[in-house]
Amino acid sequence: MGHAVLALAAAFAAPETASEIRALWVTRFEYRSEAEVRTILRNSASLGFNTILFQVRGQADAYYRSEIEPWSDRLGGRDPGFDPLEVACREARRLGIALHAWVNVMPAWRGKTPPADRSHVVHRRPEWIVVDRQGKRQPFNDHYVCLNPCLPEVRDYLVSVVRDIAARYPVDGVHLDYVRFIEGDWGYDRKTLALFRAETGVFPSRDPEAWDAFRRDSVTETVRRIREALRAERPGALLSAAVFSTAKGRRERFQDAEAWARQGLVDWLMPMTYEDGEGAFEALVAEADRLFRGAAVIPGVGAYRHGTAEQTVRQLRIARGGFAFFSYSSLYVSSDQARREDEALCRARRDAVRVFLAK
Repeated sequence: MGHAVLALAAAFAAPETASEIRALWVTRFEYRSEAEVRTILRNSASLGFNTILFQVRGQADAYYRSEIEPWSDRLGGRDPGFDPLEVACREARRLGIALHAWVNVMPAWRGKTPPADRSHVVHRRPEWIVVDRQGKRQPFNDHYVCLNPCLPEVRDYLVSVVRDIAARYPVDGVHLDYVRFIEGDWGYDRKTLALFRAETGVFPSRDPEAWDAFRRDSVTETVRRIREALRAERPGALLSAAVFSTAKGRRERFQDAEAWARQGLVDWLMPMTYEDGEGAFEALVAEADRLFRGAAVIPGVGAYRHGTAEQTVRQLRIARGGFAFFSYSSLYVSSDQARREDEALCRARRDAVRVFLAK
């Protein structure tokens, strides 16, 4: 990388206020080798991004050397000979940009075929998977099977994962995703119902509002304890979360990001304001600003929904006070077939973003 690019990256280093944050989500689907990780970091810095949200946990698996969870199947299910998170941290330091470890919190597995590794949590602790009203555990499916945050032992486990990352890697922050209940109505296993009844004296059907509050509080307690662990292990690191941009997240997914902001549990909230039109995008950003007072609100720009580079830049301009760009695969053609976008459109976005961020 040339000196001019390194100088540009250094100019954007270590953002201190919301107006300085130019974040980019990099999913776990974008790399399998050390060279790819290095290229991703260099490319991101060269465009002018100053914060990388680098995914290292997708479905209770690891893209780093963990003694808690197994290596991801995408990396061969074993040590690939390099540590993606270590490489990303080292490269980010060299380039003068911030590196946040992005973890999917509640997801335990995705797909209809269970993990081959018998040490995976879905095999070791099947009772931790969410249960529906009929008492049936969530089956493997095309989407995520998720852990139940109402169980204290699940919260302990999730906190241990984040604590391990913070203790062993020089990350500038931890970014939480899927820190909520999955779509559906869950939490009806015997232990959760017993915990709820011990707290309230009733069953969910007798007090639906208390039942919803119990589930919301369980998610919030997970965030609180993660915050405490991060502060203990790496006091200067930031905690952020990708969240729904409206109160619907609190009502239907028990993701009470409004409370997290009020209670100071997170530093940044990144509402997933992914919209086609500028009017709808601006309305969601305004609602998120209103709901999430107490935390820096960094709107998510979903470039994958935009048919032109100009459309993406218009939304970046609306979020000029700081934004999170979703995602790297909308700028550079992904090697993952399911996430490939048109090469010409990616190139046009890159050129437009580079110019926008250089102003």
